[in-house]
Amino acid sequence: LDLNHDGLIDAFEFGTNGPVKKKDEKSRKEQREEDEAKEEIWWITWPSLEKRVKNNRWLGLSTSEDQTVKLWDFDDRGNKMRGTLNGPGEHQVHEAPIRVAVLDWSLRRGVTGATDGTLALWNLETYELINSFLSGKYGAFTAIDADFEKKRILTGTGEGIMCIWDSERLRHLRAIHGHDGAKITLCKGNFQEGRGVSGAIDGRLRTWDMETGAVLGTFDMHAGAISYGIVDFDNLRILSGDDDGVMHLWHLETRAQLVELAGHTDRINVIRADMDQGVAITASNDETARIWEVASGHCKGVLEGHTQAVRDVQVDFENKAAVTCSDDMTVRMWELETYSCTSILENEHLGRINIIRVRFDREPQMMVSASTDYTLRLWNLETKEC
Repeated sequence: LDLNHDGLIDAFEFGTNGPVKKKDEKSRKEQREEDEAKEEIWWITWPSLEKRVKNNRWLGLSTSEDQTVKLWDFDDRGNKMRGTLNGPGEHQVHEAPIRVAVLDWSLRRGVTGATDGTLALWNLETYELINSFLSGKYGAFTAIDADFEKKRILTGTGEGIMCIWDSERLRHLRAIHGHDGAKITLCKGNFQEGRGVSGAIDGRLRTWDMETGAVLGTFDMHAGAISYGIVDFDNLRILSGDDDGVMHLWHLETRAQLVELAGHTDRINVIRADMDQGVAITASNDETARIWEVASGHCKGVLEGHTQAVRDVQVDFENKAAVTCSDDMTVRMWELETYSCTSILENEHLGRINIIRVRFDREPQMMVSASTDYTLRLWNLETKEC
């Protein structure tokens, strides 16, 4: 709808060749009277989040050092940034960099945690703050996991404290002082069985009974700080990496070390794995990514080409393809059969690229990259265009 200079409403219908003016025009008063006669009128500016989830649209939630949380629809043809999550009166809840987030798209719920020790529970449909924890008494939030159906959230902090929360109202249930002040870098929960796993810069992994807070076991063969880890509760395996560039494969119940995976010469930033296939890929500060046969610890190949630390890697294990990003401000695409770089995406970001997310299941395949230049960029991996 649009207004012409006579104060009348001009109705248009849009066809392939642009707007075509309709014959019947109504005054503003007539239109208002007709609208008021209807029982209910809804003006929908964009489909509900629930509908977008059901339609398998590519949605995202980003957090930043600028203390904001933003919701995105990367499939939207227009404004992909759909909104900013704020507290009452448009006040920001967090007043420090937001480092962790966990969400459930089907339930439209999310939790964010910041380095000032604040935690916030959000309604992602309405952008409303449901509840917040503002005291900061447990320290900066550095790791998080959740099961919103089981109504539980598990957090780890820079003070070495694990906390368990009720996810309906963000009610604090229990604090577990498990790493003697060492920053927690990994926390994962099996909320069905009430078991948790934590890892910290003290080089230790621990398993917990989340109901009692009792330590069930300790894994302490890492020489360096735990930098990343994957927990496979179904197969009773933990794959953990450290600041020295070494990975260990553990048995979750017996706590036995099954194999050591050595090859990197610096910190392991990310581990991606298909534990059923027994394959893992790591990204490291030593400027490489490596492909591993997990059970034997054998390094099958090295992805070389980046000139600075490799921050993240995304993998299509089925089609043997990978994408990496780096401090050198580039993204590289790889063919894993030959370990060769097939494309380099560059000259867009102005800072190091910390995170990438790839939709390998899309046609064409799409990627979002996040950088220290405070931007997200959306890429078509078929055309290599941003």
